[in-house]
Amino acid sequence: MNRTYLMTGFPGFLATKLIERLALVPDQIDCFYLLHLKQERTSALAQKEHFLRTTALQPEQLILIEGDITKDGLGISEDVHHELSSRVTHIFHLAALYDLATSFDVAFRINVIGTSHVTHFAHTCRHLERYVYFSTAYVSGLRTGTIFEHDLSHSTTFKNAYEETKYLAEVRLRKEIGTLPYTIIRPGIVVGHSQTGETPKWDGVYFVLNALRLLESFAPLPYAGRANALVNLVPYDYVVQATTYLSHAPAGVRTTYHLTDPFPHGARAIYEMLHVVYYGSYPRGIVPFRLVTSLLTPRIAKRLQMQRQTLDYFVHPARYDTSNALRDLDGTGIICPDLAELIPRLVTYYKTKHSQIGETT
Repeated sequence: MNRTYLMTGFPGFLATKLIERLALVPDQIDCFYLLHLKQERTSALAQKEHFLRTTALQPEQLILIEGDITKDGLGISEDVHHELSSRVTHIFHLAALYDLATSFDVAFRINVIGTSHVTHFAHTCRHLERYVYFSTAYVSGLRTGTIFEHDLSHSTTFKNAYEETKYLAEVRLRKEIGTLPYTIIRPGIVVGHSQTGETPKWDGVYFVLNALRLLESFAPLPYAGRANALVNLVPYDYVVQATTYLSHAPAGVRTTYHLTDPFPHGARAIYEMLHVVYYGSYPRGIVPFRLVTSLLTPRIAKRLQMQRQTLDYFVHPARYDTSNALRDLDGTGIICPDLAELIPRLVTYYKTKHSQIGETT
């Protein structure tokens, strides 16, 4: 029986990249059911057309479905529900609210209630081989020390509502999953492609590059404080390749994976690498971290295209163990590249894109 996929979170970035990866073996695929919100119809259609131009997938293998995970039954008709439950073999649940500044109520409705609805739907699929749930390494909240892949329940607080609701969603999923064959993916902070540096969004660590660009006339810049907490940056192609393999491998059944950097660098070292590649010189001097945060007014944060909550990930001391991922990816050639090799490519892509933006404005 060929694989029939249901993807939530379409046409989001990771969902589209997973489809491109899976499409490398089109003869093994019956079709993709692509669940999208009503307001995403135009971009969903455009992404489907892009797939038809750039992959071997045929029109009948890409079926757009308008729905909403926050509604009972995913907001789809009984006829569509029956069709899906009789055909779907793999569910990839990526739909979530990733905004670090979101309110708890909105995030809870999408991340927790929405995931519960998808899990309930999964129980109706008669041929389900795998339910792949995209969690996050940061369900660990404000825990410190080493976080293992089997760790979940804890009583510490969280940096933001995104983390808290993703934690509650994973706790609820484990209660409701029953005997379903699941795989839980917990990525770190996702950055651009490991070879090209390509990225569709400038969030996360990219606010540092925005700062370097805007403050270029003041270079070299100082270090921000002395803290050197480990920061977990992973290129999106590693996340996509690892997920694709682990979600079909027998070892992945009822297993949780940290798709994080096995050998992460500290925040100070990352800033230094970005500074050296961007300016060709090392940072000079140190300013207190609290001064940096006090200067980060809403207006400045907007110019840097960052959310203030992002800074929390550069000072929080936690290490994410990757034993499951390393064991089950061993021999596949799928490895997380060292950030020191990746950063020059991220910076080059960033500079090229912003140079082009400057030329057209």
